[in-house]
Amino acid sequence: MKTVTITVGDYDLEIIEQIFEKESTFAPQDPRDELMIEVMRQIKDNPKVDLGADETAEYEKAKSRFASKLVDARLTDATQTLKEESPKCCREAETA
Repeated sequence: MKTVTITVGDYDLEIIEQIFEKESTFAPQDPRDELMIEVMRQIKDNPKVDLGADETAEYEKAKSRFASKLVDARLTDATQTLKEESPKCCREAETA
């Protein structure tokens, strides 16, 4: 057994907290899923050492990674397609 130290941004911690709000719906499909859930659980539950605030640019970069999946700061269904996410005016132009 080993102990590992990692650095996780504030926004990433917020996302992990949101993921675990829906923990009752977790349905691991294989052992790798169970491993990732356990790793995220340890990130969420283990003590944190405050290294100071994230740099604004780093926080925004992390936030943009999830921007297409967030609605009202909550994770949405990952099966939503880019076409469904595009503005209505763009979808209408594609069908014309």
